[in-house]
Amino acid sequence: MRPFASVPALLALLLAPLTAMGMTAEASAQALAGPQDPAGPPALHRDPYFQPTATPSSPDMPRVIIRNIREDRAGNVWFATFGGPIRYDGKTFTNFGDAVGLPKTRVFSLLEDHTGALWFGSITDGASRYDGKAFTKFTTNEGLVGNDVMWIFEDRDARIWFGTTAGVSRYDGKSMTNFTTKDGLVDNAVYAITQDHAGVIWFGTQGGVCSYDGETFTDLAGKVGRSFENVRAMVVAPSGELWFGGQQGAFRYDGKQLTTFTTKDGLLADFVGSMLVDRKGRVWMGHPGNFPQVDNGGATFYDGKTFGHVTAKNGLCSTNVYCMLEDKAGNIWFGSVDTGACRYDGETFTNFSAPAGLKK
Repeated sequence: MRPFASVPALLALLLAPLTAMGMTAEASAQALAGPQDPAGPPALHRDPYFQPTATPSSPDMPRVIIRNIREDRAGNVWFATFGGPIRYDGKTFTNFGDAVGLPKTRVFSLLEDHTGALWFGSITDGASRYDGKAFTKFTTNEGLVGNDVMWIFEDRDARIWFGTTAGVSRYDGKSMTNFTTKDGLVDNAVYAITQDHAGVIWFGTQGGVCSYDGETFTDLAGKVGRSFENVRAMVVAPSGELWFGGQQGAFRYDGKQLTTFTTKDGLLADFVGSMLVDRKGRVWMGHPGNFPQVDNGGATFYDGKTFGHVTAKNGLCSTNVYCMLEDKAGNIWFGSVDTGACRYDGETFTNFSAPAGLKK
């Protein structure tokens, strides 16, 4: 079993993209891709930051980095992790890396589409569509713009959008259409995608926020008079307001006015790495914590008037939150970098993580 990599080293990769450290996009992609095969093209599945789990299935959630959480129509909770895709059926956590065609590969993003098929976005090995029996792979060989897939989104026309570190791909079920900065995208590193009530697609990127109305890309910076950096999360509130967050705090945009929220306004921390809107209309913001100490993390929720916080002091299983989900029962799930997952019913936390000190 390969030892667990140090948290600061892994956070450096997650929170500060290589392109932000002065590396070119090409160098970043090469660094993320891992070892090259001298006898042929890059071996996409060779991911040096992959965290193998101890067993294919376990009653506990492995202590691997969790990047996204979704619930399928059958009530299974799926986790996109550095150990691959993991499913919780209410009793057992099972690794589906081999089943979906992504063995030994980090998974960052996931989606259940309108047909019930599951999509998984990986680092170095593109995306995979899984119908419960077989998988279909999508990489640059199949037209995907890049093989590091940070986000997957289905729009109201059932088209699948892939946010990658090399731009955006849109899949209509037959072919891919790719968009990059050459087409008006504000930055090629795309971390979050959503669609507003008017049908406009929004992108959160390393270099800002932009929208696409089907014909033209518009940089939000030009509308609100300020730029944005490292935008990691986006949601649309029931009122139609766009919320997004990243390195500089959380933002609410109503189509005309931008409102900024930081610790001075009530956030637990300025870095917002994930978001959700719960059934009560509250906006939840997940905080990875202050790098590299990984402290001051947790979650903030906002009901439109006041802010509330959830931290380790309240029972949260970790000092950081990387992703969140509200399940069909109204529970909030939290995924972390170092302590697996836990679930919050509004009063009590249930920790599903493997005991500390045990191998993953």
